[in-house]
Amino acid sequence: MEIIRLKNKEQTNCLQNSVVAIGYFDGLHLGHMQLLKKVIDISRQTGLKKGFMTFDRHPKEVFGQSDFQYLMSLQQKQHLVEQMGFDYFFIIEFDRAVASKDPQTFIDNYIIKNQIRHVVCGFDFHFGKNGQGDINTLKACSHSFYEVDVIKKYEIDHKKVSSSLIRHCIHQGKIQRANYLLDRPYRITGQVIHGRKNGHKLGFPTANVAVGQYVVLKRGVYAVYIYVEGCRYKGMANIGINPTLGSLKQISLEVHILDFNDDIYDQTVDVDFIEHIRDEVHFQSVNELIEQLNRDKKYIDRILD
Repeated sequence: MEIIRLKNKEQTNCLQNSVVAIGYFDGLHLGHMQLLKKVIDISRQTGLKKGFMTFDRHPKEVFGQSDFQYLMSLQQKQHLVEQMGFDYFFIIEFDRAVASKDPQTFIDNYIIKNQIRHVVCGFDFHFGKNGQGDINTLKACSHSFYEVDVIKKYEIDHKKVSSSLIRHCIHQGKIQRANYLLDRPYRITGQVIHGRKNGHKLGFPTANVAVGQYVVLKRGVYAVYIYVEGCRYKGMANIGINPTLGSLKQISLEVHILDFNDDIYDQTVDVDFIEHIRDEVHFQSVNELIEQLNRDKKYIDRILD
């Protein structure tokens, strides 16, 4: 798959004609997948190359929400699209200058100049300055250079599948529901960093994983799978501030890896969240905490089998 970064300038890439899904696609959930499936179908029928066009940053982050939280990283998005056999992965380097473009300029710079002959987008897709462009604009400004397919609203249980809905599920600890809407486990990829090492003192050594700008889950204990150098291990994760041992100033992600003793500081790991076991609570004593951790570990070991 060819990675093509589109800067705020005229493009000169020598690309073959393609059919492209366009949108931000945070999470690449079941609703988004309807667009990608349509691209694959059109490619089979027409012989056009399969393309995917997204933005390197969410508009909310560009316009001041510096703490915006993402459901997936750009690298995760890229990996998933590549697994689906796409040929082109377009990344619009989004900033205020790009956001200020009128819809026709956006179409000229990012669609026509990149030999995109067929565009697939969602019914609520907007683009250009102040979101002035929509699906009608996209069709009216094609000048017969490209065709447009619009994917209607995708619902499950009479609710639109959306990134906002999935964020809400994650915040509420409804991780199994979120995973269902994503069609895969919610994943945080991060570097193992040094912590207070309280887990070692309790007999439950943990890997502290930097959460970066991911959507933070509801505080509590989770059954997870953690991938270290490509190998999968069962894990017991805690999202929270460790109130029994002296509260942290910010939320942390700590994973006790079952049947694992290696030193993995500074390594990058993937943590897949499978089930929310219980909320984080303040125990009256360290012994009470240890007893509960033993119960949690046995339960998690069993369900992950």
